[in-house]
Amino acid sequence: MRVLPKTDADYPPLLLVRTDYRDDDAWQRVLAALDAPWIFDEGDEDDGRLKEDILCVDDPAWADATPSDVLAALTAPEDGEAPAECGWPVVFLADHAGMEGPEPTLLAVSPDPEERTAPYRIPALETPHAMHCNLAIANMDFHEFGG
Repeated sequence: MRVLPKTDADYPPLLLVRTDYRDDDAWQRVLAALDAPWIFDEGDEDDGRLKEDILCVDDPAWADATPSDVLAALTAPEDGEAPAECGWPVVFLADHAGMEGPEPTLLAVSPDPEERTAPYRIPALETPHAMHCNLAIANMDFHEFGG
């Protein structure tokens, strides 16, 4: 059964769902790219390099899942009510298209039902962190990252 967690955290971790299980080396490249610190503010005492918490959903039940599958799980109604808000500002998919090249990319998907921008691909190195951070603090909107 495909289940994804909801969150009510003010600043939840970055949510990554693996949907391709053909190449474990490619998956490791995605994880390595996300593990690299990203530059938030070069004027900070640590040169602005930050690492965010990442919640990886690495479950073969999600093999070949589409953005629609992921959104359906994230917004599944609770107790027969209307679709629930999941609390995530964005969800990233590590899919086959993103893991087949030398530089991994992720599919960025907005769980906001009001968002009209379709999912789009971003570089796995640095961009997911900046996107997640800015969406979590409501500094930018989903479409501003390239959709």
